[in-house]
This record gives sequence, C-alpha cells and structure tokens, in this order.
Amino acid sequence: MILIRNLNQINQQLPKIALTIGNFDGVHLAHQKIINYTQQIAKSKNIKSAILSFEPHPISFLNQKNQNFNHNFRITNLAQKLKFLKGHNFDYIIIIPFNNYLSSLNANFFVEELLINKLNVDSLVVGYDFTFGQNREGNFKTLEQYNFELHEINPIKSNNLNADITISSSLARKYIHLGEVKILPKILGRNFQVDGLVIEGNKLAQKLGFNTANFHTRCNLIRPKFGVYKTRTFIHKFNQYFDSITNFGMRPTTKNLNFKPILAPIYETHILNFSQNIYNHKITVEFLDFLRDEKKFSSLEELQNQIKLDLNLSASIALKFQAK
Repeated sequence: MILIRNLNQINQQLPKIALTIGNFDGVHLAHQKIINYTQQIAKSKNIKSAILSFEPHPISFLNQKNQNFNHNFRITNLAQKLKFLKGHNFDYIIIIPFNNYLSSLNANFFVEELLINKLNVDSLVVGYDFTFGQNREGNFKTLEQYNFELHEINPIKSNNLNADITISSSLARKYIHLGEVKILPKILGRNFQVDGLVIEGNKLAQKLGFNTANFHTRCNLIRPKFGVYKTRTFIHKFNQYFDSITNFGMRPTTKNLNFKPILAPIYETHILNFSQNIYNHKITVEFLDFLRDEKKFSSLEELQNQIKLDLNLSASIALKFQAK
C-alpha cells in the first residue's frame, strides 16, 4: 500500500487504477460497500485499486468562517480513517489537502488534470450523491462525458434497523448525538470509538476509589451525548482490551467543590481491574451502551454511590449480552 498525502508526490502517471472518491467520514457500511465494489473491479481487470479522500473535511473547510457552523461533527479523525482504510488493502490511499486551490477548481479541470492525467483512472466508483468541483458543480452526469468506466452506487439500506433507511454519516451522527451508541454497529459495522492521550486530572476519582483515565479529543470531532456509558478500552501500551465505564461531560458535581473548572467536555474512563500508570499513553475507548445522563450530585458521597450503581448496571448488561 502506498500512501500519497500530496499530489506533488506523483512524479509520473500512476498505472491504471480503479478509483473511488469521497470523504468517507466514519468509513461506515455504505462506504464499505463502495470500497469493496472498487476492489472487485480492480481484481477483475487486474489493475491497481485506489481511494481518494480529502483533509480537512471539505464541509469544515468551506465553513471555517461561519460562526453558526458546528465544527464538532467528524466521526473519525484522520488517523482513525487511515487505519480503517488500510484494512481494505488498497494499492494507493490518496489523502490530499482540501484548500482554496482545490475548492476553486472547475469540475472538468478536476477530472482531466487530476483523475485522467495524474491518476490514470480506468474505472471510477462513486456514491449516488457525489458532487465535486467549484460550487459542487460536478456530478455523475459530468463524469459520463469521459471515457473511463463509471459506476454509481445506489443508496445502501439497513435491514438491521427499525425502518428501511439509508446508511450515511449523517445517520451515524444522529445516533451519536442521542447517545444511542448500541445502534452504531448496524451503521458503522463496528462500535463507535474515540481515542486520546491520557492526561492528569484533579485526582477526584482516585479519592473516591475509582481511578479514571482522562483525555480530550480534537475539537473537530463529534461529541456524544453527555452521560455515562458502558465501554471497553484498548490500551495501546499493552495491546490489550479492558472492560470500562466512561463519563463524557463537564463534571457538574465538581463546580462547587473548589476544583479547577474545565473549559471543554472531557472523557473520564474507569478501567476495571486496572491500576497502572498510563499518563501520556494512548487509549481507544469503544462505546457499547448508554447507562445514564450526566448528573450533578449534592455530595461526593452521593457521586461515589452512583458510580457503584453504574458499575453494577454495566456488569448486568455484560451478563445479558453473554447470555444471548
């Protein structure tokens, strides 16, 4: 697999490729359908497979000066997206900067100079809602003017949800905002996950008898509903998963207890049966189920008792899952 982060890396035209283009935020099941179809074409024609995406997300870039736009919307950061894409064994993963130059390109120029002259596209696979070029002027009809083989993937419906609805990044974001994380494997094909470096906190959880690994995520990532979740945590240092519960929110109980206030929501993960120091180490937290809303307690003792209840509830959910 060759990773291309800038078009200047392409000094000569690539060999013939089957290419798919998109943002692929979340790399969800519909994305995976497009990816797999692209791979099938490449294999059947004995050519290379490639995926083209952009960083930052075009929507974020185009709204960078819009104060009313919520920039906390990305399901995956770049490292996560690359990890998921690498699992599909592309010959080329092309992540190019989305900037003023790219956003101003005429749709036909984009096809002729980039897709044909540089990338040597033999076959192109796009989703049903794919648009490109300045002011999103390019679409499937624009692509039909060219000689490469062209495939459009229709909306992918989910048979696992209550309604026959289309799988999309927007649908995943909806359930993340609602805290309905146990539905997300039916959309993403895996658990929703966040990762970060563990930082030192105010040691309150330790005083209560429940050590937590605290971390923030980047400001452009989606924020789940404030509350407590049943999770599992992968500690990269040990290459191992552990059962855990995670609170995401603003620590409302600590506001009147002379603790240093926090300025942004924080993840606080209690890893079961684990007590080692992992400050400055990376962890990945997978969200399995929502336990309760974040709540302000009148005392630390009340908070301590609630944490015990949260742990008991998490354990009972795990037993029910194992019994199925």
